[in-house]
Amino acid sequence: MALISTDALAGYLLEEAIAFLLSSNGYRLLQDSDADEQALRQAGHGLLVRGRGADHQADVLGDLLMPTPFSLPVRLFVEAKNRGSKVGLAEVRNAHGVIDDVNQQYSTELSTSYRHPLRRYQYRYALFSAAGFKKEAQSYALAQQISLVDLSGPAFEPLIATVERAASLVLAEAVEADLTTFPVRQVRLALRTAFSSAGVEMTATGVPTAGTAGALPADILAFWAARVTAELQDSATGEGLILGFPTAPFILAMQPDSMEDFEAFIAEHGTHIPVDIRFGREGARGDWTITPMADPEAFRLSFGLPGALEAWLLSIPEQQRRRAADARQFLLPTISLFLEDRLVQLRYQPVQAPPRPPSEEEQVEDGAGTDAADTSFLRRNLPARPRQRVRPAVRIVIEDQAERVPREIRGWSVRAAEKLMTVLDNSYPVLAALIRTAARQGGRLEREQVYVIAEFPPDRTLRGLTRPTNRITASFIEQGHLPEEVEYPFQTGYDHGVQATHFTVPPDLVAALRALGPPRGI
Repeated sequence: MALISTDALAGYLLEEAIAFLLSSNGYRLLQDSDADEQALRQAGHGLLVRGRGADHQADVLGDLLMPTPFSLPVRLFVEAKNRGSKVGLAEVRNAHGVIDDVNQQYSTELSTSYRHPLRRYQYRYALFSAAGFKKEAQSYALAQQISLVDLSGPAFEPLIATVERAASLVLAEAVEADLTTFPVRQVRLALRTAFSSAGVEMTATGVPTAGTAGALPADILAFWAARVTAELQDSATGEGLILGFPTAPFILAMQPDSMEDFEAFIAEHGTHIPVDIRFGREGARGDWTITPMADPEAFRLSFGLPGALEAWLLSIPEQQRRRAADARQFLLPTISLFLEDRLVQLRYQPVQAPPRPPSEEEQVEDGAGTDAADTSFLRRNLPARPRQRVRPAVRIVIEDQAERVPREIRGWSVRAAEKLMTVLDNSYPVLAALIRTAARQGGRLEREQVYVIAEFPPDRTLRGLTRPTNRITASFIEQGHLPEEVEYPFQTGYDHGVQATHFTVPPDLVAALRALGPPRGI
């Protein structure tokens, strides 16, 4: 009997990966009841959210750290399905039942039992699917304000491939260890520990050790989690996911081709951006893409949306168009998003909906749902052109790749530090300067200093700053130049909120740089 199916395990890992990718854009993962004892409680199998009629398991639940005018603060459940079949009505109905129950948990009687006023939240649910959604699931989700995110398009293929490969590897380790049950919680917590080491604001607690019955060996699991983290950051998906809030009862999960390009465009053109939304295909499948009208090559955001939801977002009924024309005004719909503490609004022109019902060939087959391979009126009439400019990848050159680190070395050696700084000096000189300055200061660099040293404009965010050093470190580990448990060389620090307040260099790397001396060291 199988421990767990690969698809089910890949779904769990996909949830963790999504939380990881959202974490740099205002999503803070909640991991224990200490974060909010009034609404959460801890159980043996994980975190539970208190509801009016029952408590509900929350494998991935997080706060959206962004302002929500005229609304309670938002908490978002994330559930992901990675399987060959489309998500159906049952999963969406379950999601609605959960948020309906937890949103009714508040009572005046309950609020008097705490010393401090009971803080309320508006709970929302986002379902991610690697295979799309059935038609009835879309209709129900739209009516009940459940967000559906279609990951079946080419933009999300690297993400799906990474989690499927990770699921196969860790499942093989469980079989090798002769486990009778698969330690899902241990694997989740190991991933969160690795994500935290990569500079994400999440801290895993209570990870079972190798001596715990039914657990995987800690060293094997740590190496696996570090490798998954590095693959996520090194893939096209590593740019992260941005939550977009359209004038519709759902959210969008948008993937930038390059966060640096997107932020550079905002810095130059401001936060109110006229955009074009079109459907671009790569072979049989495609994604919706957002590009600026002023320069379509400047940046690209990709997202997947089921058919019923895309009509709501992108088309305008004829009756509404006539009313707007009579009033001599029409406010363009917007997609709002937050980059750290800035509100960005993407304004787009909707398409007039067809005055007739779609033809048979434009309709989705009976009983099936739309995915990234389907054709619709909007996808026919809004084709995207291929992007011309491709960002060249920086090649990491490492000498003496045959020489591996001795087993007794457990941190940054002088030789490893020299290799790191050589790569940074050649490919990322700004990062090299930041690390040296932090090392001279005992291992800490304040946010304000980064802007001065790197000569960044004040409105530039620092998202993704540590990604190159993480990728280089992962390469060193894979090639045997560093041990698996080494700390990443340049880590993001959060004293409060979602904005990075400082960056740190681990003590062993500081010592190695001092021993190395100039020009590579300090």
